[in-house]
Amino acid sequence: MRLAAALASLALAQAASHDQALLASAREMRARIAREELDPAADAKSLAALAESCAADAHASWAGQFPEAATAKDRAKSLSSIGPAGAEALYLEAVCTAAAARMQGFTPLIERRQELIDSFTRVSQLAPDLDGSGPDRELGALYASLPAQAGGDLEEARKHLLAALTRSPDDPRNHLVLARTVAVKAQDKALFHEHLTIAASSSDATTASQASALLQREEDLFTAGP
Repeated sequence: MRLAAALASLALAQAASHDQALLASAREMRARIAREELDPAADAKSLAALAESCAADAHASWAGQFPEAATAKDRAKSLSSIGPAGAEALYLEAVCTAAAARMQGFTPLIERRQELIDSFTRVSQLAPDLDGSGPDRELGALYASLPAQAGGDLEEARKHLLAALTRSPDDPRNHLVLARTVAVKAQDKALFHEHLTIAASSSDATTASQASALLQREEDLFTAGP
């Protein structure tokens, strides 16, 4: 009995270690995608393949921890079966799935929009502060990018991005995304300037660089009004 218990304990430890290794792999790939997306010479096909690998590893990580969620045929039941320990893996799966879809064209993003909304919504219930309030930031970006006939909703986008800012006001990505999505789409120059100025002064060099570049494009982005 002691040997059986010891073997069972070892198997559980090995499984947990494997799940964590998959999560670490997804994290690394997501970070690489974020860096390489900024390179104008980056190959979209290669980045899409990397994003798909990231999503696959993240999926395998939470599925290993919550096998009942992985095998559930009903998506709502599957998501509700994932506990807090699987939140980051579910989040990375959705982030990387969205990235892969964008790189393959707008249609794949539209086709997978409900899956992404459901995943980010579940993560927001499990770990709303994850990645600087990433679940609300990603939901806001998604709602802002979709056309109205495919579920796009500027006010819903604004609601989620303001929620991200309320929870994580010091994360410059929340300011950047609000400015480049809601502010531009609503043609709200004051909102654009307010949040890009904050993002541009960030110690995060990547975000600051993106914000500064957007500020330089103001004339092109706001052609419809004063």
